[in-house]
Amino acid sequence: MHTLRARLAGLLALALLTFVGLPAQAAPPPDFELAVMDTPVGTTLDDILSGRAQPGFTPVLTPGFEFNARDGRVLWVRIRTDLPPAPDGGWRLHINRVPLDRIKLVLPPLGEPVAEASFFTTRAQGMPWPDRFVLPVPKDLSGPSTLYLQMEGRVRGGLHIGLQDASSARTDELVARRFFRFVYGLLLAVAALSLIRHLDEPRSGALAVGGAALATWLACLGVNGHLYSLPEVSQLAKLGAVVPQALLLLGAGPLVLATRYFSGLTKSAPTLVPWVRGLGWLMVAGAVYGLLMSNTPPHVLQLMAWVGYALAGLACLLMLLLDARGYRWLPILALLATSGAVALRLLAHAQVVPATLFNLYGWQLALAVTVALFLLLPWVRSRLQRWSQHKRSQVPEPTAEEKIGLARGRLVESLQAGLANAADADLKWIAFRRLLDGLKPVLPQTSAAVVAMHYHGEDLLQVEPRDAEDRYRELLSQRATLLKNLSRLRAPQQVGIDFDGPGGPLEQVQLAVIPLPIPKPGWGALLVERRADITYTDAELALCAEFAAVAIVAGDEAATTVHARRNADTDLATGVLRTEPLLRQMAKLIDNARQKQQPLSLLYITVDQLPTLREAGGEVGATAGLRPVADLLREEGDYGDLLGRCGPDGFLLVSPGKALLKARDYAEKLRGAISRLAIDPRVTVGLTVSIGIAQAGHDERDASALVERAGRVAQIATKNGGNQIFS
Repeated sequence: MHTLRARLAGLLALALLTFVGLPAQAAPPPDFELAVMDTPVGTTLDDILSGRAQPGFTPVLTPGFEFNARDGRVLWVRIRTDLPPAPDGGWRLHINRVPLDRIKLVLPPLGEPVAEASFFTTRAQGMPWPDRFVLPVPKDLSGPSTLYLQMEGRVRGGLHIGLQDASSARTDELVARRFFRFVYGLLLAVAALSLIRHLDEPRSGALAVGGAALATWLACLGVNGHLYSLPEVSQLAKLGAVVPQALLLLGAGPLVLATRYFSGLTKSAPTLVPWVRGLGWLMVAGAVYGLLMSNTPPHVLQLMAWVGYALAGLACLLMLLLDARGYRWLPILALLATSGAVALRLLAHAQVVPATLFNLYGWQLALAVTVALFLLLPWVRSRLQRWSQHKRSQVPEPTAEEKIGLARGRLVESLQAGLANAADADLKWIAFRRLLDGLKPVLPQTSAAVVAMHYHGEDLLQVEPRDAEDRYRELLSQRATLLKNLSRLRAPQQVGIDFDGPGGPLEQVQLAVIPLPIPKPGWGALLVERRADITYTDAELALCAEFAAVAIVAGDEAATTVHARRNADTDLATGVLRTEPLLRQMAKLIDNARQKQQPLSLLYITVDQLPTLREAGGEVGATAGLRPVADLLREEGDYGDLLGRCGPDGFLLVSPGKALLKARDYAEKLRGAISRLAIDPRVTVGLTVSIGIAQAGHDERDASALVERAGRVAQIATKNGGNQIFS
């Protein structure tokens, strides 16, 4: 069973290798031993072999080690191996790309370099976007061999060394090329799309994300050594290791600024915005300073870059955690993945995990994905919201029957709501206004009007739109007889009609005349106007008649309601409000005056001759004295005053807006008018009144208390001889 599993595993591995294009029979890499030593510049291989260079090599038990290259020092690495016969293309010594000025492969005993590479060279080494230095080993070298690497640089890093045949080296280079092409392409695509996003929504902060994508792209080009393959920037190679470290620091600042926009920090924590903005621009300023000041030590910039990225990561994570939106978790996970990939790189330098392509460069992929999420997530969310709004706005077009049904239902509902909340004087008007509004969505028209003459004692004219009212008044003045005759036919009609409008003669229009069932001598009609070349169908005329019938029924019910309400609240003897409804309405006026901090006065009016009239003629005599006074008070009273009975001998007049002095002048005017009132001499020679005035206090709430105060003052005026005003 074990042998069968092993064979199956071997066949599967062979199939996978064939699928991805790896060579089926790559030569196994030989084992090797490493040793390292640090010498001053100018030390030769002969000095090392002869023992003049001290203290000598220190063995390294792993295929790599961490180093600290310094200016004026040379790092020597001794590689001892047993090389098998060279395969096709020979053997290749590969070293991961680190910012070293020079790497030379030296063979004893002559000490002349047989291969050389540099992190800052502009010469293409194999395929574009390599992830390692590749130094060819001489093909005639085989058996037990010793190789020496001479390296010069000024930064810290981790070194990983290996031996491969040429075919395996080309395969690894192809994988690395695809990896870097994807990372760089993703970052450049985000930068390009950010411009489109900015044009779509200028306040989205997309330019900050695009700047972060470009800065991250430059940082990756710099630390990977790929920047120098671009001819336009080949002159930067003269600056050495300063450029990649400065570009790495440059990538941290825009990342912080882009996260500020993505996380909505202005809303979630506005006090942190200046600090975060300052941190981002401080990193940008530090990177520019490092690039412009060539005397900045590379190892200092390297330390600043990694500290800057650590601070940037913490700041970005804090801003995302303060964001309350649900989709913040994807960038948080991407940032944590970036941190994990950085930890993998450090562990690879410490020889804890293998120095694979992903372990060394996976943090760049995670960072590119983070920046892409900053752009795409808000964009997709915005598009979904627009699509949802557009979908909600695209209500399916109802059929003609559905429109009529909806309009019919809305007409009934609006009539009920309007009549329930309208004042008495507006009830009939509300019914006809709702009729015109209900017809508009279901009946194409130029204008419409409701004419109701002598309808419950009033003449009503409602026009839609309102600016057509003058034209309909001209129509009524010129064609009233025609319209009246058509309304008496009791059937919908359509006629072509022309008349002189406010601006001069009007061309002929098509007019639908829908009679309203108003008893004689009154008459009424619903008039709907169209252009002369558009006639009405029978269905449209029937619809108008149906809606008109609904409105007239509602208007009749409203008139009946108003009549019943007025009868219930009105004193039959005088025609003014009874005491109870008067107090209810008076309480509302007092509340309104208190809220607006306006004065309100109450006039308690008693007829001085009323006891004598009641003794002589009973209630008939009292009514004969009260009715003329009530009629005069209604005529002489100011607009907005409230008049009603109070007790058997007098009236209450509520006058909003009048302070005590104005109320006295007002009462004096009424008293004089009543004293001049012509009365039937069979009833009495003349009438006089005594008036007590009370003003509502700033915090007055009790109408009864105000009435009681005014009544007491009126009693004092009566006891003092009458025909007086007291306050």
